[in-house]
Amino acid sequence: MEANRTVMKSESFFAVQGKGAIYENLRSNPDHQNIRDFIEEMWEEYWPHADLDFLAKARNDDFQARYWEMYVGCSLLRQNTQIEPREQRKERWGSPDLGPDFRIIAPHPFWLEATTVWPGTGEDAVPEVEFGVVRDVPDDQLKLRILQSIRDKAKQRLHFRDKGLIDPTDCYVVAVNIGKVSPISDLEPPRIVRAVFGLGLPQVSMNVDSGALSDWRYQPQDHIVKQSSSLVSTRIFLDTEQSDHPDYVGYEGLSAVLSSEMEPFNSCEPWFNHNKYVIGDDYYIVCNPRATNPLPHGFLKCGQEYWLNSAEGLESNPWFKDRAS
Repeated sequence: MEANRTVMKSESFFAVQGKGAIYENLRSNPDHQNIRDFIEEMWEEYWPHADLDFLAKARNDDFQARYWEMYVGCSLLRQNTQIEPREQRKERWGSPDLGPDFRIIAPHPFWLEATTVWPGTGEDAVPEVEFGVVRDVPDDQLKLRILQSIRDKAKQRLHFRDKGLIDPTDCYVVAVNIGKVSPISDLEPPRIVRAVFGLGLPQVSMNVDSGALSDWRYQPQDHIVKQSSSLVSTRIFLDTEQSDHPDYVGYEGLSAVLSSEMEPFNSCEPWFNHNKYVIGDDYYIVCNPRATNPLPHGFLKCGQEYWLNSAEGLESNPWFKDRAS
């Protein structure tokens, strides 16, 4: 174990050739030096918290998921959170790699599991973007992929709970990366907020005589109808589940979810300033109003946080506003 950790510490992220197309493109293309520097900087911080097979997976078959895990880990570390070392998991469970991706010990204890959304297959898949072609934004398809990822991780939390890897009273956060289904335009509030709070697309009233617009609002959307005619709820943070129902997922066990479009090639966009950018300021953080184990507002002081007030009105706070320039 210690020998393997020593190797990880001494090895740079892009040290050797891999089989993954994205990894090899980033490693060998001279135009991507700034991206390599950004990733190597994160790796220097993150390696003590990585699985022993992290580099092998990143290099060969799972780059985006590993990139996202490392990105989330660095955002936590730069928020001065204390992450439980992998060695302590080995002492407790016999393996350093069991359980969710991160256990945050302080200042606010919670578990965090990172996941990556893919376009999917079949009739409800997110269509590939065709530049220069005008088409409707596939809002429902995108929300279906986000909801499926959250559902899978909520069910995984129940598995971790039943195995004794987490306590029923532990706070739990799911971090969803949607970089592989971008670039697709979004709105305010963003798609992940609308996906869990039952909000559809915006609508507005127009005076037919004057043309004046008023009463901007979002259409309610309780569910999405799939091509198979089955219904998928978009009120998972609003409606109560029955624990004895065969489709019970345990959404009340999620303290919050967050989403980000970050993927490695975002960091070569003209707007990306490596000197000013704060990892995590791209997050949309959504607090669960019916969480059995809620986290306080500002448990992560980055990105933009959303919650429902006592009147069930949507509020938000852009934690990045003081850093914006």
